[in-house]
Amino acid sequence: MDLLTLLTEQIQSGEAIAERFGVTRVAVWKQIQRLQADGYPVVAEKPKGYRLLPGTPTPAALQKHLKGSFGQEYHYCGTVTSTQDVARKLAESGAPHGTVVLAEKQSQGRGRRGRVWSTPTGSGLYFTIILRPQLSLSELSLLPLMAGVAVREACGVGYLKWPNDLLTEKGKMAGLLLEADVRGEEVHHVLLGIGINVVPEGLPEGAVGLGSYIKKVSRVEVLSRILFQLETWTGMTEMAVLQAWRKYSGTLGRQVRVQTAKGPIEGLAVDVDARGLWIEHEGVRTCITAGDVSLVEPLGSKPQTV
Repeated sequence: MDLLTLLTEQIQSGEAIAERFGVTRVAVWKQIQRLQADGYPVVAEKPKGYRLLPGTPTPAALQKHLKGSFGQEYHYCGTVTSTQDVARKLAESGAPHGTVVLAEKQSQGRGRRGRVWSTPTGSGLYFTIILRPQLSLSELSLLPLMAGVAVREACGVGYLKWPNDLLTEKGKMAGLLLEADVRGEEVHHVLLGIGINVVPEGLPEGAVGLGSYIKKVSRVEVLSRILFQLETWTGMTEMAVLQAWRKYSGTLGRQVRVQTAKGPIEGLAVDVDARGLWIEHEGVRTCITAGDVSLVEPLGSKPQTV
């Protein structure tokens, strides 16, 4: 009984579902409990029946909104350790460019440097896209910038913080995690993990949902927009990506503090390119290729001209 494929946002009685599958209402209820335990956003409204939360990104719902090839191969999961883990196995077994793995809940969801990413069921989008870009190793660092621009374009609000966050004055809205399988001088595949808060309720302190800015926000519609923008921006030139990133930047023109392997560096963020983030301190410019950036000045303050 593949009950998940039958459920929609419209409520259906247990009796009707049981008749459809030729089972008892008790069997339907047990299957509903299994789906809920696995993390799927199934709502039981006694005595009316069962439905999914509005905007649930099931394969059938996503298919109605897709505008390109990204997401045509789509794996919709309940609870997994991490979508990166699932996608890694799929990529190693030959899954095509643009394959998407989305989970309603991650038991070991993580961000950069192993940080835990909270994933309340039904409140956000937590997914990984398998990319097989035609890039040299030296061009790989452009991908996080491209992904940031695509997410910002899809959401329509927020500022990009180098290298991988989408922020607003109210808090963090989205984060990205990129893992590359590099073999020799070639990029075999890339796992692009994206976590975005959609529903504003129930989020931890310092986080904000897209629903705080867009009324009647739908998770499946946001997912389809992100996939379309990612497919669009993966074909853009380096110049176009950098121009767009600078346009949406909440980093440039601000004092920043960067935690690097050699210790903290503080200065004015003056530019970004494919090599990294350029900061200036006492007249000396340094390129940061990896590190955690924190804004010394809040987003509400006016950035300096650089």
